[in-house]
Amino acid sequence: MAAFCVAGATAGFAQDPCSDTAGQDALSNKVRELFPKTDLPSQTAKIDAGKQFVEKYGACDSAKEFSDYLKTNLPKWEAAKSKADLTSKQKPLIEKFNAGLTSKNWDDVYVAGKELIAQWPDDFRAAELVLGSIGLDETAKTPRVTKWNEDTLKYAKMSIADLESGKTFKTFGVNPFTYKNKEDALGWMNYTVGYITAVDKGNKKDAVSYLYKASQATSDTASNPVVYETIGLYYFDELNRLVDDVKTKIAAQSKDDTEEVAKQKVEAIKQAVAQLNGTAERALDVYARAYKFAPKDEKNKAYRDKLYKNLQDVYKVRFGKTEGVDAYIASATAKPLPNPTTPITPVFDPEPAAAPATTTSGSTTTTTPAPATEKPDARTPAKPVAKPAAAAKPQTGAAISSPRKKKA
Repeated sequence: MAAFCVAGATAGFAQDPCSDTAGQDALSNKVRELFPKTDLPSQTAKIDAGKQFVEKYGACDSAKEFSDYLKTNLPKWEAAKSKADLTSKQKPLIEKFNAGLTSKNWDDVYVAGKELIAQWPDDFRAAELVLGSIGLDETAKTPRVTKWNEDTLKYAKMSIADLESGKTFKTFGVNPFTYKNKEDALGWMNYTVGYITAVDKGNKKDAVSYLYKASQATSDTASNPVVYETIGLYYFDELNRLVDDVKTKIAAQSKDDTEEVAKQKVEAIKQAVAQLNGTAERALDVYARAYKFAPKDEKNKAYRDKLYKNLQDVYKVRFGKTEGVDAYIASATAKPLPNPTTPITPVFDPEPAAAPATTTSGSTTTTTPAPATEKPDARTPAKPVAKPAAAAKPQTGAAISSPRKKKA
């Protein structure tokens, strides 16, 4: 029993760590051996050994010098390791993203870009602008390529929200999808959402709010003819609907109508024609700007001729003639662009634009305003005009046929 007790008591006393010179030497030598190695496993092992040394021998006088050194440098080593660890995770994604941009492998760009944005949004916010740009050019191709439009819309809208809220962008995009500054990026992101929403999705009503913002931005988009032409698609749809409405209301008149009913129908026609007039003037306004900003070189003559034909069609709907179009263009473009999301004010002419039709009801003759009988020709807008090079140059003829020119 006595022997057992003595043995138990001896086992209960731990060895004094400060006298464990062999242990101190082993850990300190391990740290020194690993110090020059830069691979992540070696850095991890060095930090672990250093922490063990401080924990075991940090209070020992014999280990004070090395322990103090470790206490100063361990935080630096851990920070460097964290950075290296982060780089090792980001590097393959960045390489895939950049290679995809170079080869126009948009699938790879989206796969890598989405991961970078999801994990490190503050570091890779510029990638949002890239992912929010690709679909614009692809939609403009013949035939259209719309594979990436859902993602383009998502990231263009995300970019708009982040730009408007003042979040930091280290760069405004990545070549070839780069923008001069915040305002330029906002103009192009709004243009992209508006164009895809109108042309690919066919939702022209929702598109116009984005297109209007693009027209008002301090950006190339403010002088981009396709921005205004695409707004014009919305007004064309409204004009065609209103032309049908006026025709229907006129056809509903009958010689058997009572005097009161006849007057009610004529008033309804007047209201419909006034609404058509107001809508036609809105359409003339945006097409006048599209025509003003369209390149004037021979290569784009067909495009300008198309815009001018649209102007003539709408002008004839509004005024019953085509004379005076040029003067109207000059007058309209000298004024601020009406916001297409605001209600259209009906425009009542003091006199009919053409000879009035008459409807006789009993002994009463009522005058019907002359309606537009021809619908304007709704057309698909041109491909998005290219962004100019960094040193803003006049738009060249290649603009219409090339959706986006790479910046120098």
